[in-house]
Amino acid sequence: MKKRYMIPALLACSGFCMAGTASVAATAAAPAAEEAEGKGSILDDIDLFGDEYGDESTPIPDDLLTRALTDLHKGAYEKAGFQFLVEQAFLYTRGHHAAPNDETAGSSQSWYKFHAQAGLQLFQSSRNQGTWIKSELSGSVALNRHTHRTTLDDSWGASGPANCDVFEDGYFYLPELLLSQGFMDGRLVIMGGMVNQTNYFDANTYANTTFGQFGSAPFVNNQVLPLGDSNFGFVGQYQFNDNWFIQVGGNMMDNEPRRNPFHNTTGKSFNLLGEIGWTHEKAFGIGTGTYRLQPFMFHADGRNHGGVAFNLEQDLGSSPFALFARAGWSSAESGNICGAEAQASAGVVFKKPLEIMTGLKEADGNFLGVGFSVSKPDSGTLAETRPGHDREMILECTYSFSITPYCLIQPSYQYVKNPSGRDDVNSANILSVQCVVTF
Repeated sequence: MKKRYMIPALLACSGFCMAGTASVAATAAAPAAEEAEGKGSILDDIDLFGDEYGDESTPIPDDLLTRALTDLHKGAYEKAGFQFLVEQAFLYTRGHHAAPNDETAGSSQSWYKFHAQAGLQLFQSSRNQGTWIKSELSGSVALNRHTHRTTLDDSWGASGPANCDVFEDGYFYLPELLLSQGFMDGRLVIMGGMVNQTNYFDANTYANTTFGQFGSAPFVNNQVLPLGDSNFGFVGQYQFNDNWFIQVGGNMMDNEPRRNPFHNTTGKSFNLLGEIGWTHEKAFGIGTGTYRLQPFMFHADGRNHGGVAFNLEQDLGSSPFALFARAGWSSAESGNICGAEAQASAGVVFKKPLEIMTGLKEADGNFLGVGFSVSKPDSGTLAETRPGHDREMILECTYSFSITPYCLIQPSYQYVKNPSGRDDVNSANILSVQCVVTF
């Protein structure tokens, strides 16, 4: 393990936590108003992290660290309007049929993943979200010599990574740094700056993050959507009533992560996204559900392209089961920045399976999940020697088990058939386990 690469992650983690502590101690900051339920509650759920921490249903719900973190989150927000989330994971993967070459030889990898978000309320308001500055940091570090030479993308060859928050060894970057302002009793929010569009568009309660949910790309975000980060952009959100909302956003797409957008934005590549959503506690008489329709366009290489995507999540009444699904199509055969020309994915979540089947008490957030996706990869990722294998299929099974409010263990299995149609990768079987620590 190369310890020098741990320094940015540890400094970042310490920085976010110190910022929270400093915010608690700040006496000059005005108290933040409590979040109001009502006209902008859907947008609050999308945009804000909240000040609550802890889960009393875990096996160890109230240890010393949990109490300290609960007080830190609550105090930081009440005294200084500061909200934060720090996620770390230690991931081990092992599989069969990896790409047979010198750089990716071997079937096991070990990674450290890091993700942090923070928001500081500059001006409070009793009528809306107020004024916020928000930032984000993501990265990964290889934990052994072999892993240092490769990535999950190189090893398995799918159109999207086997774990979306694994990049390269020692790779850290800022996906987002923006200013947000609420208006109209919380029903309107406008953001601008360096925007990570995945924080707002294509959200899903059951399949939206690798830190405790699914890892494979189709179950984190729709790969057809041209979602970008680390680029200048804007987001506008409006909530019509308790059930309907709309989002519109656009990003430049010239700047690569870890580069300065002031120096690398040319306007030659950009996207425009729309999302209209409907949510209801008794959707179609079944249970809590949210449905999103997402038209989009992007401009690249001098040409305009368009498409549409769909996203749903649906609880099945009082049962422990819930469904999620995504689908999308793009008019571009190549240049789809997230890797797919067309894609459909769906899955089922079984909440608290051990408690249901055995009667043993377990945390409310525990679940057993199964997802399946079929993708037509972007032509730029397809192997030229196997043009007939242009349908990539992924099956993922995972179980998330919380030990404390800040720690969970998650084993997973993935089967990838026809990964990007590459001629050096057969259908892959990937086993993984990760320990996620959240502050």
